[in-house]
Amino acid sequence: MFKTITLPRVTLRLITHKHGAALFGILNHPLVSQYNDYQTPLSQQQVKQLIQNDISGYYEGGVLRLAIEHNSNGQLLGSCGLYKINTDKQTAFIGFELHPDFWQQGIMQEVLLGFMAVMPALQLKHLYAEVSTHNQRSHALLIKLGFTPKCGVQNSDNSSLWYKLL
Repeated sequence: MFKTITLPRVTLRLITHKHGAALFGILNHPLVSQYNDYQTPLSQQQVKQLIQNDISGYYEGGVLRLAIEHNSNGQLLGSCGLYKINTDKQTAFIGFELHPDFWQQGIMQEVLLGFMAVMPALQLKHLYAEVSTHNQRSHALLIKLGFTPKCGVQNSDNSSLWYKLL
């Protein structure tokens, strides 16, 4: 079972339906949606289903989506998580999004460092990230976190693959 992670500025906890309205706004924000692989605009029903799929995926062992909540007021700032979790190969893909009002403040770096610190307890050794080739902020963040691009790997949706050995 996942235990809530409290970091200096934010808390990471399992996503729930109470996060739906705020997540709807974040995922549909034009500066966020331009880099996401969701077909936008998303309806509130689609976001509700996305959260339900994440909850179900968590209990089935293939997904772990966390809400990023501000410690001072509980506001949802974004989410991060693991998907395509493969316990046999000890691999997973990491994904993340943050409301643009909180970009350039080091929050996502704090979040991912705190999240990756618990990965050994999840028995993961290999972490991947699939990122839009145009998302230079995410590329810079992944480099800071020790990820390296998989040379020559570019997907048909104009995303690139990154890798980190934990």
